[in-house]
Amino acid sequence: MGELRRVVFDTNVFVAAVTSRDGVCARLLLAATSGRYRLIVSPMLLDELSAVLVRPKFRRYLSVEDARRFVEVIRELADVVDDPPEEDDPITGDPDDDFLVLLAEVAGADVLVSGDPDLTTVQRPGLVVRTPRAFLEDLEQPI
Repeated sequence: MGELRRVVFDTNVFVAAVTSRDGVCARLLLAATSGRYRLIVSPMLLDELSAVLVRPKFRRYLSVEDARRFVEVIRELADVVDDPPEEDDPITGDPDDDFLVLLAEVAGADVLVSGDPDLTTVQRPGLVVRTPRAFLEDLEQPI
């Protein structure tokens, strides 16, 4: 068997996994916990996830303590790599998303998973971006 795919999730994929526990993104996260692929994160991505999940609008899904625990579980599950260096030229329509593209490239990720059109439309050599549903369908294909 070959090496496991290396995958970067956009923050919105983690958030969707928390807010819809039976949804596509939750199923993707379960696939990571069962060793179907290697999840790649960086300190910047974990910090962003922490900041998002402690917002008041997410209290109906998880407590602040549960949000912190969730981020720690992700940190332990994933391969943590250094934050990518910043680039001067914009990559996406949202400069805050550029680091995800750079992270995927620097970490040698096989796939960047996002539901954000600013990311799903990025065209860069060697970068594969999939929506959560498309990536789940890829995972479910027989080998």
